[in-house]
Amino acid sequence: MPASQVRFLLALCLAVAVCLGPRPGVAAPMEYTVDIPPLPEDLTPLLASVSDCVGLRENPPDSPGLLRKRMRGDVESFARALDSRGYFQASIEGELDTQARPAAVRFRIDPGSRFVFARPELILRPADPAAASLMSDTLMGIQTGSGYSSGTVLDVETALLERLKEYGHPSPALISRDVAADHATREVHVTYVVDPGRAATFGETEFSGLETISEAFVAPELAWSAGAPYDRRLVDRTRENLIRTGLFRSVRIDPIHQPGADSVTMRVSLLEAPPRTVRAGLWHYSDLGLGAGLGWTHRNIFGAGQELRLDSSVSEKLQQAGSELILPNMGQPRQSLGLTARYKSEQTDVYDATNLILSAMVRRPLSELEVGYGLGYRLSRVDNDEVRTFNLISTPLIAEFSSADNPLEPTTGLTLAARMEPFASIDQSGTSFVFWDVSGRHYLPLTRDKSLVLATRGRYSLLAGASRESIPEDMLLYAGGGGSIRGYAYQYAGQLDEDDEPLGGVSAVDFSAELRWRINREYGFVIFGDGGGAFSGRSPAEKEAYFWGTGAGLRYYTPIGPIRLDVAVPLDRRDGIDDPFQLYISLGQAF
Repeated sequence: MPASQVRFLLALCLAVAVCLGPRPGVAAPMEYTVDIPPLPEDLTPLLASVSDCVGLRENPPDSPGLLRKRMRGDVESFARALDSRGYFQASIEGELDTQARPAAVRFRIDPGSRFVFARPELILRPADPAAASLMSDTLMGIQTGSGYSSGTVLDVETALLERLKEYGHPSPALISRDVAADHATREVHVTYVVDPGRAATFGETEFSGLETISEAFVAPELAWSAGAPYDRRLVDRTRENLIRTGLFRSVRIDPIHQPGADSVTMRVSLLEAPPRTVRAGLWHYSDLGLGAGLGWTHRNIFGAGQELRLDSSVSEKLQQAGSELILPNMGQPRQSLGLTARYKSEQTDVYDATNLILSAMVRRPLSELEVGYGLGYRLSRVDNDEVRTFNLISTPLIAEFSSADNPLEPTTGLTLAARMEPFASIDQSGTSFVFWDVSGRHYLPLTRDKSLVLATRGRYSLLAGASRESIPEDMLLYAGGGGSIRGYAYQYAGQLDEDDEPLGGVSAVDFSAELRWRINREYGFVIFGDGGGAFSGRSPAEKEAYFWGTGAGLRYYTPIGPIRLDVAVPLDRRDGIDDPFQLYISLGQAF
């Protein structure tokens, strides 16, 4: 037999033997536990967050050798994490106990003493005494004697460059950052070397992406003016102004600063949003029943940023419809005129009222404050045992401030609002009074990721200049309900008449506190407390008792805001008047 055939038969036999012979067993995954000792300064959670042994515990390795490799990788990761917090002399050891069931990974860690910051140093190249004085306060973000943190070093670096961008230097650059740990003194010396760049002013502004919106509408929204010193804060404010118009899906502003140039070309890239929006909503309050709403908005209806809004809502006790036309840049840049018409029909336990309301309101922003003034007309027909008709003219004045981060789901910031509106009769009824209203809301994040937020609000309202009997019943002040003091029925947190029906007051105060916990992307939980009331006197804190309610709620988060389910109980329940609890279902947070 030829040699080639012999080799072929041998190879074939070997292949058959390999396929039919015994196969090695598959190793079972090594289940294990991890022990990281308790350490000061919240170091244990930090180490757990960078540990592969912890993060991959649900995916155990197939052999002790692979688990030991994972443990050694953690020793290196722990050393880097402790270095980032100033523990440069830490001792870290890992031990794998394969005799335990399950296997045990144990770490022995001695972090040692934490190094502290020495006095930081800033060097500008080329030297610029004016810029150095601007940055001195920012450099103090590193406090001498405080515990070292690499995050603080990077934060101060960013703040130094941003500070220069706020005061005329559009292109600063970090030349070097030197961090040196002195093991003898346990101090860390940080030195920044920064090129402040050439000082420059705002130059020409270029727009792109405008299709149906005119440049003449966009230009007044610019917070900067050509020739003014460059300031990054004005760039951010312009971006906010343009987004707030609702006309753009995206806004991008690129400062173009050529080397050696004395001015910055501002390139504004815009993507227009769909001009029309349809809104719909459902809600259910146990005191008011089921309700539904429908709305339609057309932005840029005439090509210069004008906005038309149509809204209607229907519930068992309230029906209303309205329209508003907003005309921007009326008279001067960023000043708007709003023309409003609204019909409202309301049936309560106290009265039935029908209103036609017309108003014209001029609004103008002053930095972060918005002020407004206007003229209003109100035709009211109120049926409370007898039918009364009122023809009222008013001149409202408003002031509003907001630093809230999101109008649909605020997690930080403050909003304040004040309104003063004198009313006078234009027929023979002789009604004349002034409505005052002051309110505020505050949102405080309690965790870094803003998943836990403390939200508070307060309001005080007053009707001055007339007795309660001469004011239309539907304009008296009431408290209680889903937008006021939860747990009490609509309008029932106040003084009642002999038939146990709300009288209405000339002053009202209400306030709330909510602890909002966003559990995950879709669900959240809320506990809250409300207080206040409506009062017959103008000094409620001295003459009347407050009403108190408390409860809890669930939130389901959607792209257009959270769906709210709240259950509230009255803490001062009156027999035969107040129900054991109230239920509220609607779209959006309570405030």
